[in-house]
Amino acid sequence: MKMILAIIPPDHLNQVLDALDEQHLPGLTVSEVRGFGQHDRDFTDVELPPKLRLEIVCSDEAAETIVQAIYKSAHTGQRGDGKIFVLPVTDALRIKTGERGSAALGMVPPVSSHSPG
Repeated sequence: MKMILAIIPPDHLNQVLDALDEQHLPGLTVSEVRGFGQHDRDFTDVELPPKLRLEIVCSDEAAETIVQAIYKSAHTGQRGDGKIFVLPVTDALRIKTGERGSAALGMVPPVSSHSPG
């Protein structure tokens, strides 16, 4: 499994979500954050510029397609477009059911605990 973490400007959210809608994601978290990158250090305000942080945990096979969808929909070629990071995920646990790994993300059907018959 992989975690895709993307930092994007707030005004790119709708086009990124539209692109991700076609990817049938197991889930998505969006958080409001503040920060700056290498080209944003010349701000004179005390306030850090607002950004959005997107977090997606997916299968290894789906990661590159999702990264490309975010990149293509957020890219303008201008400073402040953001960054995308891809991190390994060693495990996941769905608190409600106790499912682990990819089953916790709904990527594989859950295993029945009932015996047939």
